[in-house]
Amino acid sequence: MTTRYRIAFDIGGTFTDLALHDAATGRLATHKVLTTPDDPAAGALRGLDELCLRAGVPLAGVDLLVHGTTLVTNAIIDRRGAPTGLVCTRGFRDVLEIGREQRYDIYDLFLRYPEPLVPRRWRLEVDERCSRDGAVLRPLDPAQVRAAARALVAQGVRALAVVFLHAYRNPAHEQAARDLLLAEFPDLAVSISSEVAPEIREYERTCTTVANAYVQPLVAGYLDRLAEATAARGFRGRFYLMQSSGGLLAPDAARRYPIRLLESGPAGGALVAAFFGERAGRPAQVAFDMGGTTAKIALVRGGQPDVRPVVEVARVHRLRRGSGIPITIPVVDMIEIGAGGGSIARVDALGLLKVGPDSAGAVPGPACYGFGGVEATVTDACLALGYFDPHYFLGGAMVLDAAAAEAALARAGAPLGLDPVQTAWGVYSIACENMAAAARVHLIERGEDPRRFALMAFGGAGPAHAAHVARILGMREVVIPPAPGVASAIGFLVAPASVEVARSLPGELDALDWHAVDALLADLEARGRTLLAQAGVAPEGVRVERRAEMRFAGQFHDIAVPLPPGPLADGGAADLQRQFVASYRTLYGHSLDGYRVQALNWRVLVTGSRPEAALVAAWTPTPGEPRKGVRRAYFPERGGFVEVPVFDRYRLPAGAAIAGPAIIEEREATTVVAPGDRLTVDPHGHLLIAVGGHA
Repeated sequence: MTTRYRIAFDIGGTFTDLALHDAATGRLATHKVLTTPDDPAAGALRGLDELCLRAGVPLAGVDLLVHGTTLVTNAIIDRRGAPTGLVCTRGFRDVLEIGREQRYDIYDLFLRYPEPLVPRRWRLEVDERCSRDGAVLRPLDPAQVRAAARALVAQGVRALAVVFLHAYRNPAHEQAARDLLLAEFPDLAVSISSEVAPEIREYERTCTTVANAYVQPLVAGYLDRLAEATAARGFRGRFYLMQSSGGLLAPDAARRYPIRLLESGPAGGALVAAFFGERAGRPAQVAFDMGGTTAKIALVRGGQPDVRPVVEVARVHRLRRGSGIPITIPVVDMIEIGAGGGSIARVDALGLLKVGPDSAGAVPGPACYGFGGVEATVTDACLALGYFDPHYFLGGAMVLDAAAAEAALARAGAPLGLDPVQTAWGVYSIACENMAAAARVHLIERGEDPRRFALMAFGGAGPAHAAHVARILGMREVVIPPAPGVASAIGFLVAPASVEVARSLPGELDALDWHAVDALLADLEARGRTLLAQAGVAPEGVRVERRAEMRFAGQFHDIAVPLPPGPLADGGAADLQRQFVASYRTLYGHSLDGYRVQALNWRVLVTGSRPEAALVAAWTPTPGEPRKGVRRAYFPERGGFVEVPVFDRYRLPAGAAIAGPAIIEEREATTVVAPGDRLTVDPHGHLLIAVGGHA
């Protein structure tokens, strides 16, 4: 399909980022507006109107829209989904409470978990049963299914999840129940586990299917409203949504599987890190995305971000693994830290200064925004330290209130006897330490040494903190890509349409029916190709990747292992065992020789070709003097406030070299170069910061 003009927009917790790309000229126009929490689409539509006006391209002339949203995540966290019921196999009504029977903190006597999305009164059992091999032990009772649905609908339920035992091996009962439900209640949103999450592990499968049903009416209504609003503006092109895995999804598929949009926005950041990393000659780096609400850390290797098969949402303790609802979907492997520009600083009961994880968000926002916020945040600290120009925030579209920031910092530091500047430096340092500590754990858990990587920094706040975070981690280089403040939206522009489909077929390798495994993989590939074809993707250039999730028999955790090409029944099984042992040894440093190996889940990723996106063929700076002037900024290495040169990034030519301290400004972000660091500009416009002057 012809796509000259493409627009991507990412609705975040504080800002909505937008980017327009002209494939004919390579021109990239960007924009950033405050998110409207009560109606996220309102702010996004306003941003679209403003971007199109500035670029001189009417929405009617745009060929492709790509959208990332936090709608699904927020709906589950804030409990704004539809009233949802669960129809399950008799005896499994309480799976959502029983969970894994594991404690994420063995010493906490008052441990809490998220409340189930479906209250117990709306969880009804029916007679049916299949064995673990898929054999029917007890036929489905259609009368019980109808009676359960009628009772739930009478109580106001608008969505239903159907989860039967071992449906991943035999989906017939779930499919029959779905047909019965839709025949009698055609407006009911129905999700069945054999389509949403056909994988072993009853708790995770139930949680995922329930969550999908819970947000289905909300997402369908949101997409309908967005389609109507863009159509009214003349848009007639294609519309895609960003999946948590980093691929694009058509609206029809998003309506059926909205849970795949759970980590929609952050995935774009990992994609843009991979894209710009390859251009900068660094296919392996750590992506550091610091926005207004949170910071995200992801590992990119071989030009691709890592993807994992499960994610948690609605955690009772935001940063504690195991305290949330597990969702079985492919998702870019990242860690989220409660340290964004809006993260609030307070003195806790022990008299310690803490930063985050709660955020001021877009409303009321940091104190310096002037929207009624009174608590000190990371953005207020950066303003007080002289890193941000109050008259050039968002390119001057928003003027910051320096006096309000100073007053908020004074209140925050008063219990400790700190003045506003001391408090500001404490807030900035603690935020960086928190992000570095989380990044270190994330990388070490994956067998990687942070010092081996460059830090690719973006997001509205990322470039202001990146070099300090890198120094703590022992990293020698920071890369700031073009337009870092809207990088997630740019990542959407380079994302291919893709879909990952999976199914469980557990068994030990020496006992599996490999012809059945080959048939399952072929079926998964055919299903993935069909979904891409429905999204308008031509079959030419489609790429297929296959993986198995495996473990030594008796272990609890499994690892993903790439499958060798060709049929596994023709000797591929032996190659698969060798690949698993090698992967296990790489990850854990040893192998359990002689133990039996077990496969659980089989996954097939079907991906279309990456969009041709020569976003910037070469860096073409605006003519003029790059140095804008000087201002006082705080660097403790120099004893406090010093006069620091300020540069216009848009006028920095390729090959430019700047010794720190210095500040580089652009519309959506500000880069801070500390004393002892050295910045250069490569031919593609990346800012390369040698931390500590390392070459």
